[in-house]
Amino acid sequence: MVTGQRLNPVLRIDPEFESRIPPLTETEYRQLEENILAEGVVLMPIIVWNGTIIDGHNRYRIAQAHPQIIYTVYEKDFENRYAALAWICKNQLGRRNLTKVQMELLLGERYEAEKMAERFRGNQYTSVKESGAGQNGPREEHRHQTRQKIADEAGVSEAAIKRYAQFAKGVAAAEEAAPGFRQKILGGEVKPTQQEMQAIAKAAPEKRPSLMDQIFNPHKIKVSRTDLAIIQRISEDMARDKPRMTPQNAVQQFEWEVTRVMQDFDSFLDEWPQFILDKECHKRVVATLQDLKKYIQSIEAGTRYEWDREARKIKL
Repeated sequence: MVTGQRLNPVLRIDPEFESRIPPLTETEYRQLEENILAEGVVLMPIIVWNGTIIDGHNRYRIAQAHPQIIYTVYEKDFENRYAALAWICKNQLGRRNLTKVQMELLLGERYEAEKMAERFRGNQYTSVKESGAGQNGPREEHRHQTRQKIADEAGVSEAAIKRYAQFAKGVAAAEEAAPGFRQKILGGEVKPTQQEMQAIAKAAPEKRPSLMDQIFNPHKIKVSRTDLAIIQRISEDMARDKPRMTPQNAVQQFEWEVTRVMQDFDSFLDEWPQFILDKECHKRVVATLQDLKKYIQSIEAGTRYEWDREARKIKL
């Protein structure tokens, strides 16, 4: 609910609130600045909660850099910090052209924020005591309702929201290990998969930096047997969950896997241009890709290609 309007006040910037907003590109920021300078005023009000910006960080910074610019502020009222975070995520989901990863991350973070907002709304155990049921029943039912509400608004399944929330937890864990990592995802600098983020979320804090290096620099750092065991265990856990996936969710998971493979190829080609330029290297690369080519052609034909697993078995 909007509670008031003010003119050119000094505002606070909360790093966590700002981190929920996908960053503008340099070109987009310059264009916004040019538009504001041409108007001489910030047309869209800056939205705040208790004097802290929840929407309009870029507009505020531009106005601060040009003191002659006039801007207005609208105050909104939230029950707690998590309700404000949920609003920020929902607001961003409805306002900008987002990448697939940005949308999924914001949906997952919105769910986590709404879940926490409900926990801190008065006495979190009131409904449990009044109903006479165990604590897990009413709370899990409420989480189901929250996931379903967000899923309906986003046009996805409840299972997808649950998966996005797991991705968001992994991003949060990675952010703790390497501050700034989340903005790299939102800015498209890194494009992790669901499994990679889930591995980081489930790993012990001291193992996360190592896992992040191994996942996002796969050709530069040797993977230890211990870390491989962690990833393998998580992969097996996910495999046991596969019967609960819908075919549509499985196809989406497959898309992520294929994207990861192509990202790996790009990394090799960026680091080793000889793969294309050197005749001998190029010949070996092409020969290596023949199995993959036949594999794809077989799927296109509606069959399975039986490649030589033993011959290509990787030994650690």
